[in-house]
Amino acid sequence: MPHFTSTGMSPPPEPGPYMPDFPAVPAWLNKGDNAWQLVAATFVGLQSMPGLVVLYGSIVKKKWAVNSAFMALYAYASTLIVWVLVGFRMAFGERLLPFWAKAGPALTQDFLVRRAVFPATAHYGRGGVLETPRTEPYYAEASLVLFEFEFAAITLVLLAGSLLGRMNIKAWMAFTPLWLLFSYTVGAFSLWGGGFLYQWGVIDYSGGYVIHLSSGIAGFTAAYWVGPRLKSDRERFSPNNILLMIAGGGLLWLGWAGFNGGAPYAPNVTASVAVLNTNVSAATSLLTWTCLDVIFFGKPSVIGAVQGMMTGLVCITPGAGLVHTWSAMLMGMSAGSVPWFTMMILHKKSTLLMKVDDTLAVFHTHAVAGVLGGVLTGLLATPELCALDSPIPGSRGVFYGGGVVQIGKQLGGALFVTVWNLVVTSAILLCIGLFIPLRMPDDQLMIGDDAAHGEEAYALWGDGEKFDVTRPETTRTGGASGAAREDTVEQRLTSMGARGVTIQLAGRSTEMATPPQPGPYTADLPAWLNKGDNAWQLTAATFVGIQSMPGLVVLYGSIVKKKWAVNSAFMALYAYASTLIVWVLVGFRMAFGDRLLPFWGKAGPALAEGFLASRASFPATARYALDGALAAPRTEPHCPEASLVLFEFELAAITLVLLAGSLLGRMNIRAWMAFTPLWLLFSYTICAFSLWGGGFLYQWGVIDYSGGYVVHLSSGVAGFTAAYWVGPRLKSDRERFAPNNILLMIAGGGLLWLGWAGFNGGAPYAPKITASIAVLNTNVSAAASLLTWTCLDVFFFGKPSVIGAVQGMMTGLVCITAGAGLVHTWSAILMVVCAGSVPWVTMMILHKRSELLQKVDDTLAVFHTHAVAGLLGGVLTGLLATPDLMALQSHVPGARGALYGGGAAQVGKQLAGALFVVAWNVVVTTGILLGVGLVVPLRMPDDQLRIGDDAAHGEEAYAIWGDGERFEVTRNEAARDGVWGNGVRDEALDHRLPGMGARGVTIQFLPLCPCFAFSFDAIEFQQLHHKQLRQDDKFFILNLSPSKHTLLQVTHLQKEQHEHRKEYDKGRLLKQKQLCPILNTCRMQELTLTGQDPSGQAHGSLLQSALLHQCELPYQGFRGGSVNEQRTEGGLRRHDDFPEVGAVGDPDPDGGPGRLAVPALHQHPARAHLPLALGVPPAA
Repeated sequence: MPHFTSTGMSPPPEPGPYMPDFPAVPAWLNKGDNAWQLVAATFVGLQSMPGLVVLYGSIVKKKWAVNSAFMALYAYASTLIVWVLVGFRMAFGERLLPFWAKAGPALTQDFLVRRAVFPATAHYGRGGVLETPRTEPYYAEASLVLFEFEFAAITLVLLAGSLLGRMNIKAWMAFTPLWLLFSYTVGAFSLWGGGFLYQWGVIDYSGGYVIHLSSGIAGFTAAYWVGPRLKSDRERFSPNNILLMIAGGGLLWLGWAGFNGGAPYAPNVTASVAVLNTNVSAATSLLTWTCLDVIFFGKPSVIGAVQGMMTGLVCITPGAGLVHTWSAMLMGMSAGSVPWFTMMILHKKSTLLMKVDDTLAVFHTHAVAGVLGGVLTGLLATPELCALDSPIPGSRGVFYGGGVVQIGKQLGGALFVTVWNLVVTSAILLCIGLFIPLRMPDDQLMIGDDAAHGEEAYALWGDGEKFDVTRPETTRTGGASGAAREDTVEQRLTSMGARGVTIQLAGRSTEMATPPQPGPYTADLPAWLNKGDNAWQLTAATFVGIQSMPGLVVLYGSIVKKKWAVNSAFMALYAYASTLIVWVLVGFRMAFGDRLLPFWGKAGPALAEGFLASRASFPATARYALDGALAAPRTEPHCPEASLVLFEFELAAITLVLLAGSLLGRMNIRAWMAFTPLWLLFSYTICAFSLWGGGFLYQWGVIDYSGGYVVHLSSGVAGFTAAYWVGPRLKSDRERFAPNNILLMIAGGGLLWLGWAGFNGGAPYAPKITASIAVLNTNVSAAASLLTWTCLDVFFFGKPSVIGAVQGMMTGLVCITAGAGLVHTWSAILMVVCAGSVPWVTMMILHKRSELLQKVDDTLAVFHTHAVAGLLGGVLTGLLATPDLMALQSHVPGARGALYGGGAAQVGKQLAGALFVVAWNVVVTTGILLGVGLVVPLRMPDDQLRIGDDAAHGEEAYAIWGDGERFEVTRNEAARDGVWGNGVRDEALDHRLPGMGARGVTIQFLPLCPCFAFSFDAIEFQQLHHKQLRQDDKFFILNLSPSKHTLLQVTHLQKEQHEHRKEYDKGRLLKQKQLCPILNTCRMQELTLTGQDPSGQAHGSLLQSALLHQCELPYQGFRGGSVNEQRTEGGLRRHDDFPEVGAVGDPDPDGGPGRLAVPALHQHPARAHLPLALGVPPAA
């Protein structure tokens, strides 16, 4: 890692950063504290908007996506207005009652620019002595108002999770300000603002009670009064977009650095410990929840992983800065198991829990985990950390001599919060219910977003035309009845929902004199701590974390074939979480600890408070030359060891996440779970210690500013080696592996780019000149490489590629990493012109001519993107590193590039360092995989590879077709009681597809009924037999044959009626409530297949223009396993393009059965032709 020299423990003289250059910088203002508090507030804001807004919109059923996102967005915005008008002072103002403060505005300049202080009312004991000291952060009241607003807002957003899918939006708009004023402010004042629980000594470090217990209890209570969702919604509420859900969850995780890191109101030692503990708890809980899913359900769940992550974050919140890191790990294990038990087992056995429809299980996730964290804090809070943060002298947990008194206080505080929220929430809702219905009417509940907002979440069908106010209502999805609406255009515009305007108000500032105040440093801070440095290091670590989760997790999930989206995202998410646990247990000290071997440090934990609160320093073992002089000085950043552990973890985690890119689409998930900790310990720590931690390459002077070798060359070579041993994907997947969502891919790539500011900017361990140059060079490099790659694409292929642009961006970022803070900006441009061209040549030209490169299936070309670009960057740094920047950063005196007088020696060192990294990763990765392969198969079996996510996780990435319903076969089978997704019982139907995993075929059966009401006509069922239809009836009937192999048979009529395509894409079939449950939305696809009917007669066109729900029928003999994937540039492939597959018995290219059937889908013998779907085009 890059270094700066410090000869003593005291910090060097620094310029006065607090010069009163203007009244805006009063004597009491610490700009480092204020910067961190603003950053922390922004991080918490990102948790709500867009984090929870996106998570809510994606985790619900498709028809409730817009409504769910709007409820969260409205809660966030409305909270701020009420907060600055009266709310802030009710929570942090002068005392009115023991549990409530006086209301008042937080709007005036006099109030906002004064120094922050709370509690506003001092509390004195009986002897007249101040019982609890006041907190006076070194920044203005405005920063405190902003930070505390974000806490208030996220509480209401979390509460909304209990009510999604049925609450009247007008009732919600009335509820949010009332609940904020009469419930949240009481909890906040009582526990934080100087109220009776604050004075009594109840510990709630950052909101386990005030935020999470409150939102969980209030949400559960509100769900009781509002009532449940429709039965169909409760039974089938699959996430409509798991990748977006992961993106929202990732922002929630990384934003928690501000949530708990901002609670001490300064970037001090407590903040560093809190942020590290937060990440440890989240990772431990995620892994615990995942293990329980595997043990009890047989498969890891991505939804479960996100749920476990959240419970871990909630549980650590009451004590994040007050417990040891080993205690945080214990709290994470409890958070991953106790809420899992209450949700998966206790919930199903409790009449009350089953009765109350808590949509997103906010009670389990926040109330249970919040009170669990509060109680565990009462047990595990350490006296040393409590002395730094707690307002009550002598506070400590039971295990540290606090006795049962602290537990009693914690339980008493939890009881007060629970009772108050239950009573006040009930009262508010009962009052609102007198004027506004709390629940939407059933006809709106059947429609969802369209009825509530006049908007829909997705416009992906046909020509992408989602909503037209002049189009007949019957052509739009989600109608509650088949009758056409006769509303006028004006009426429809009124029902579309509100459209707002942006108004900006300009005010006039006035100068005001600031009273003399004490200096910005106090005696309780260690002399070596620079809060500006520490604030930047925590911010940089968070930025690097955002690169991995959600950046690369979302990028991996969206850049692969749809059937591998969930699996790819899970591999990255698991690598990120598991790395942190291994890192703090032994990994960090193996990379940056005392020397054991010339290339390895001694293993040891990085968990104790004494270690984490000490000043960061490495290498831990000093090395002396023959004459006794210190060969290389130590690096001693002005931040605690906890910040260094956190930052270096993020670099280690992203290395493993990048490595995963080579293995997507076929690696056995259990083999991956075994591989990640072993590779971290035996490969990554070796390279990190050798190049950064004081090993032989560090001492020799090999330059690797921020990970060109340690991170990128290692991940590229190890990924390529692992891909060789795991083996290739199926032939069909290698040939057709188009991204399933390019927009999400760009979003993930964008997070990767911007997060690189922390990757390279955090490498100097201080926001100094080198960091500024590094961040500028990083952005210049990404842009120049992107443009170079794009120009090559246009020149050789005639078209610019978005995927190619993202690829070029990444090679530029990788290439500059080895020397970002050591080269001039013009050199950075030269380096990435090479980065945009050399990897392009190796990928587009050399790859096709090399037998080895062709043989090894490197899924995302990690070898070209990271190994080639990383090696290129290291060699170019050896040429272009400037002596003036090297003097600021390098630990080797006189180091410089070859073009600046360094000669060939530096280039030789760079090449030798690269050779060591390559050889070590090839050997160790091979050894680990061969060892793992003796116990666990490295590759999934072929039957699972044909299915993908369904087989590996029992989840699918998208549920956005039709009503957003996916079919569930095996998971929670007892709860389903043998009922299909449409309510038709399956006792007589042997429909299950062996090996399909937890999801089955998306087909819904249409039982025999005497009559059906269509959108326009009521037609007797007997008239719908395909032989009786005329050519002008414009019906498409999809039938199932009763044969053993169950071929799909389609009658195609009026083929030329393509003017109705959009109506089919957007149209609905039959009215679900008036008929029997059937397909309520279908899509039309045109393609040609070959098969046989039950009599054995061959048909050349069994499927031409059919309505297929989700287009997800698994034709195992049809290449790719999905009808929806047979696309070419000109449209859908025809049967003539691949005559070798299709007929029953013909072999599949991947060795599967050749029939075009849905195997083992047998019908009742009496049903000769059972209609699956019927579609009626709208009238002209």
